Amino acid sequence: MRSMRSAPLASALAAEPAGASRPEAADLLYCLAAAFLPPPAELTGRAWCHALAVDLDELGAELELDAAAAVRALRQMAATPAADEPWLVEFSRLFLVPPVAVTLNTGIYLEGGLGGASAQMMTQCYAAAGFAPREDFHDLPDHVAIQLEFVAVLLERAAGGDADAEAMAAEFVDGFVRHWVEPLRLACERAADRNRAASVYASLAAFTRAALDALV
Repeated sequence: MRSMRSAPLASALAAEPAGASRPEAADLLYCLAAAFLPPPAELTGRAWCHALAVDLDELGAELELDAAAAVRALRQMAATPAADEPWLVEFSRLFLVPPVAVTLNTGIYLEGGLGGASAQMMTQCYAAAGFAPREDFHDLPDHVAIQLEFVAVLLERAAGGDADAEAMAAEFVDGFVRHWVEPLRLACERAADRNRAASVYASLAAFTRAALDALV
């Protein structure tokens, strides 16, 4: 099993314990959600990029999605000398260390600030679906990773025949994700001249957009 709970990426990212098998579409969204979370401190950029490239290459083929650009960006990064360093360092430089180059809290893209109406509406969507972030998740409800994980959960339920979950996934993606994924990609592109990891995340954002267009 791949993605947030599966090999090879899950073993590298210390993901959740394996549960019931999930469909490929949900698995891909779990995988992408994990990619936007801080990696373990000991994980090198080479290991992180290699594991994610393997997952995206395999899942892209299974879902007939073109993951080539994202996989290529990951493999190019893995081949650089900087990839010997912990990936958390690159992740932090891009997303965490003030002044933050790129934010993963999407209220900035949707409303220009944090804690606004969009975050409150997302929280209501999570509650309506009986969804709660993992106990080790400590961020705002508008974080990229938690939104992608929520969509993955809904797609997993939909694959089991839950029509309401399928409709909710489409509504959530249309209402929120499609409005921030391109601004996120552009923000990463703008940061690429100052941060080595930015081009990787720009490619991941572009692939996320394409995958959602095809799957949801």
